[in-house]
Amino acid sequence: MGEVELSVQRYSAEVVAHRHAHHQLVLPVEGALSIAMAGRELRAAGRSGVLVPCGARHAFAASDRNRFLVIDVPLASAEALGAAPWFERSAGGPVALDAAAALLVHAAASELDGAGSVALRRQWAGLLVLTLAERGARGAARAPEKLRRALRFIEERAHEPLTVADIAARAELSPGHLHHLFRAVLGTTVQARIADVRLARATELLSRTDLGIAEIALRCGYADQSCLTRSLRRRRGVTPAALRRGVRSGRPAEPRRGGA
Repeated sequence: MGEVELSVQRYSAEVVAHRHAHHQLVLPVEGALSIAMAGRELRAAGRSGVLVPCGARHAFAASDRNRFLVIDVPLASAEALGAAPWFERSAGGPVALDAAAALLVHAAASELDGAGSVALRRQWAGLLVLTLAERGARGAARAPEKLRRALRFIEERAHEPLTVADIAARAELSPGHLHHLFRAVLGTTVQARIADVRLARATELLSRTDLGIAEIALRCGYADQSCLTRSLRRRRGVTPAALRRGVRSGRPAEPRRGGA
């Protein structure tokens, strides 16, 4: 898959589990979809969508009447649109829709449900991705300056051994206050943010380079290859080699027996 693709989907109550070799945005039009991923239970409903990252194994099911916009975004397309940083920050979590974005989602669904050329669908898909990415960037920009300082420090130094004390000191906060800001503003923890940055970078290198897996692990802050492998298995249910094969073939990696 080389282009951003958009479809209108309806889901059944049957639980289905799979993974795919691209990012996927699931945006609610009506009803609710439950998505289990990396030990979390997420819901696409109302004004909250879900961003399923490339390679992440996830299970999903819906009850009652439902309809969703589903946008498939290859890694290269996210980068070409200038939205790759937002995808990395938001991967595996909820995507908030403000009133204007929700109206845009409903308009696209009304226009494209059962109709619309491939070119038109791609235009709508690009518009929605850029809209959500820019709103996400503005939300991050409104975060307190000391929190932004902590986030920049993590982005710059995620490949090194990092402690909460290190990050708090750079942000001129106590560790307790730093934890509070991460929970209150970002809805996550400091360690989870570090893990997200490392895993996003490792996924990118696995997908777009021929570097050895051991070297990628070290470049992204993992102690060794086995640590990277455990992290990918635990959070996305796939090994580094399987993720690389799946992305390059354009097909989802085959689920591992006993995977999440």
